[in-house]
Amino acid sequence: MSGFLQAIISDLHGNLEATNTVFADIERCGASEIFCLGDLIGDGPDPVDVVKLVRNRADVVLQGECDWNAAVGWELENAFGLGRSSSRYRRLLGNDAEAVALVEFLGSCLPSLTIGSIMYVHGSPRYPRNEYLFPEDTYNQKKMAAVADCFETLCFAGHTHVPGIFVHSDRGPGEFDFLSPADFSSQYRLGNQRVICNVGSVGQPRDGDPRACYVLFDGETITFRRVDYDQERTIAKIDGGGDSGGYFGARLRDGR
Repeated sequence: MSGFLQAIISDLHGNLEATNTVFADIERCGASEIFCLGDLIGDGPDPVDVVKLVRNRADVVLQGECDWNAAVGWELENAFGLGRSSSRYRRLLGNDAEAVALVEFLGSCLPSLTIGSIMYVHGSPRYPRNEYLFPEDTYNQKKMAAVADCFETLCFAGHTHVPGIFVHSDRGPGEFDFLSPADFSSQYRLGNQRVICNVGSVGQPRDGDPRACYVLFDGETITFRRVDYDQERTIAKIDGGGDSGGYFGARLRDGR
């Protein structure tokens, strides 16, 4: 694996300041490739710029549920009257020719990718686009056993915005332990156990730490990176947010 260093990002959610800062950090670290696990759009104020940046810079871009809603979900909604959430995501990108191209790009992204024994998803190995895997799911052995059947050795995921490692134990098929980055000083060396790594969120962390989060992977060790960015600039751009940014602004400041 000499010279191999992969940066894995997820859940950017239209936060351009966080995304730019993370890409700069990735470049400083010398990553040889960038994988994005989806949800490029969402609550943040710059969905168009974030999608364009990721499309141009990332080597692999997977499809999260917000991306799906903006592309495929919007079409289904119009055909079958599925509600209004998909239209909201679609409107974030606009209606001009550039927006149409971005929607087509999001719609073309795959929900999962497997390279050798490593799987990449947005949600979980079982339901790649939209299943959440929370730390407390380690108490749900039936769910975790079903998840364990869907990948071989290592899976990278996002979706919950909570970084950490699920380690499959030898106690049983559904037995996993969850470790936060603080439990292993942000560097986890792979062993013989199967692992699901939640890479956290670039644009909207929810683990009590407001800094953007992503991981570096060299084939043997997973390293969690936390990067400060200009949250107040993001909050100030939110329509109608004013100086406070409302609920979204509070979430960004508190990392929740």
